Amino acid sequence: MEKELLDLINKINETLVKINVREETKELFSESNKLIEKSDKRVENSLNQIQNSFDRIHDKAFNFNNILIGVFMVLGTFPNDEPKLKIWTVVFPLLNLIYIVYIDFRQMEIHRFASREQEWNNVEREKFGNMINIQTKLSLIALLFSILFLVW
Repeated sequence: MEKELLDLINKINETLVKINVREETKELFSESNKLIEKSDKRVENSLNQIQNSFDRIHDKAFNFNNILIGVFMVLGTFPNDEPKLKIWTVVFPLLNLIYIVYIDFRQMEIHRFASREQEWNNVEREKFGNMINIQTKLSLIALLFSILFLVW
């Protein structure tokens, strides 16, 4: 009877050890999941900040270009007898405005493409990165055109 009791106590002890190991594993997974969730939130926040920065910079370039259009129009018509600029020069900031609208349209398409991210394969992920890089370069070109028109 003593042997049976010892066997039973050993089985109970083994079961308790297994239960403790499971609980420790659950705690480790729980902590790991919390760290991963925090990291995911930081990544999402960073992506949102990048997009917000792009939008703010692009809005400023858009507004600056609109101001240039107004300045070119004023300088092209004032004073009446000898204007400071030829009125046709307003075409350049107008073309830049059309270019900026095109960039906004591309940005909308990038967002539309990104909305299907969960369905992407590796090729599409690379395509998204290329789209973002090209978009950044196009925006920089629009900003440089605006500055060039101001200096001109």
